[in-house]
Amino acid sequence: MSASSSSNACKLLLLGRCLRAVLLSVGIQFLLLTVFLLFVNFQLLHPFAWVTGTLRLVASWYTWFASIPLIASVVLYGVVLCQQHLSERRYCPTRYRWLLHYGPRKVLFLCAHLLVGLLTAWLYTGYLHTDYQHLKYKCYGQDCISAYNVYLLGIGMTAGCYYFVSVHMRQEMSIEFPIVEQSRAEKMRELLYASLAKSLVGSLLPTISYTAVFCLFGPMVCHRLSHILSVDMDERLGGFFGVATNVRLLFYGYLLTAQILSNMHLLRCFYSILLSEDLPLVVTKPRAAFAHEQEITLVAGLGVFNVYVVQCLAAHHFYKLALRKNSPQRAEIFQLTEPGNRPASWRSLCDQCLSILGSFTEELIESMQKISILKGAQTLPMPKITESLTTSLMAEKVLLQQYNQKHGIRPIVSPSREVAVDRPADGIPHFPNWCERVSTQLEQSIQRLIQRVPGIVYLFNEPEGAKTTFLLANSLPVVYITQALAQVCASSLKEDPYGVVQNDLPAIIKTINKLRNELDKLSSVIGNMRTSSTSFNVLRCAVRRSLYAICFRFSDYLDDLLPPGEELRQLQDLICQE
Repeated sequence: MSASSSSNACKLLLLGRCLRAVLLSVGIQFLLLTVFLLFVNFQLLHPFAWVTGTLRLVASWYTWFASIPLIASVVLYGVVLCQQHLSERRYCPTRYRWLLHYGPRKVLFLCAHLLVGLLTAWLYTGYLHTDYQHLKYKCYGQDCISAYNVYLLGIGMTAGCYYFVSVHMRQEMSIEFPIVEQSRAEKMRELLYASLAKSLVGSLLPTISYTAVFCLFGPMVCHRLSHILSVDMDERLGGFFGVATNVRLLFYGYLLTAQILSNMHLLRCFYSILLSEDLPLVVTKPRAAFAHEQEITLVAGLGVFNVYVVQCLAAHHFYKLALRKNSPQRAEIFQLTEPGNRPASWRSLCDQCLSILGSFTEELIESMQKISILKGAQTLPMPKITESLTTSLMAEKVLLQQYNQKHGIRPIVSPSREVAVDRPADGIPHFPNWCERVSTQLEQSIQRLIQRVPGIVYLFNEPEGAKTTFLLANSLPVVYITQALAQVCASSLKEDPYGVVQNDLPAIIKTINKLRNELDKLSSVIGNMRTSSTSFNVLRCAVRRSLYAICFRFSDYLDDLLPPGEELRQLQDLICQE
């Protein structure tokens, strides 16, 4: 199966899971509506009538028809969320490029949040008292704008916008793999309980903030709406005192905010639960005539670079496979092909893993070269070497120049102006004429002037360490692959009868050790970067733990695997330190 067909097959599998997540999201709307109505229509003295009346109201034809707009908005929300999960994650060096690539999707996602919040508030207000239900109501025989309805509709949109800003605006969606394996029903039950309890606490801040803003601008909004609809003004919520003393309205707003926030959280977590389930990957594809051609191998799953979720699932599958002791599927890694007696399974898997680790390390090294603290020691200008300079004199000049630059000591003699002199191949120096000098100075002045314009540097300059932050945030496949390789190598002493792994041990050790050295360099500046240190700590600990597992398992054979040198000494020190 080619790379494109593997990618399409994995996308098709994940698309089916996304559709199931949308159906779950639609079904959870009626559950949340039932919880809301149980709170609103609470009757302590008549519990049976309270419960049966609420269920009869949820199952009525009015509820089914009135919830159609909300269901449509939830489906739109699910489609946008599905597109975020199944799209390629690209690195945007500047904020301008980020706006071009992610801006339209973020705007559509914001609209989906606002739509879900608005329609949820519109549906829920239909079950409240008469003066809460509609935007216009009868007051003293005339049509008036309902400030209560305006407040609740506004708080619904505010809750949707608040969740978007706090969760989705600056970060892409990622799935979380559970540490303890649970069934889908157990995950759903725990998620539902935790989401409802968490939303009751998390809705306090947006409710209080929106109420404060509504006290200032609410009368103005109601006045504008009354002019547009040609109705009278509602004076019930005039000023801060009118809003603060309306306990029922504040309770409805708080409860509605909690419902919307829990709804948004559940929609997002449904995708995470369903997408984190294992893909049906195989180590070796059977060659029988009746074998399914749509079976996806583990190597093909690891090679789907354009869908981050698929690569995470394949790496996690490899990690779980490596942890299973005496597993028949893990034994397929060490088997030889018939005919041919070649380690085809291990060879393709090892090459794919080393390619992923090597490319990640090279990109990390390239990105770290743009961090000023790390490249400061490497960018010291080296003096030109001439035949008259001896080795000792050259070393003294280098040390003196480094000492002067470190302590800010300027040289007594100004450096020669060799920048303005060009030496072509014939050796004849060429001094630029006045036109070239003027054009060079003009270009430099324009560049400095443009950089002083507010917003230019912010939009069009690459932030320092942005590429490194991007790599660390998307390093989950590397975390699982390094640990899986370490487990496979450690178990190969007993389970590898043909010794197919031992030939690649030096390459595996060198690749992981190279990544460990780069992460150790990065650890000195990770505190100064605008990134969360969680992903870096997870990656660094996984790499260090994996390297130690291999070296400890083959500690008696390190001298045979690696040549004498600095790398061998580092690995021996790692074993002694642990």
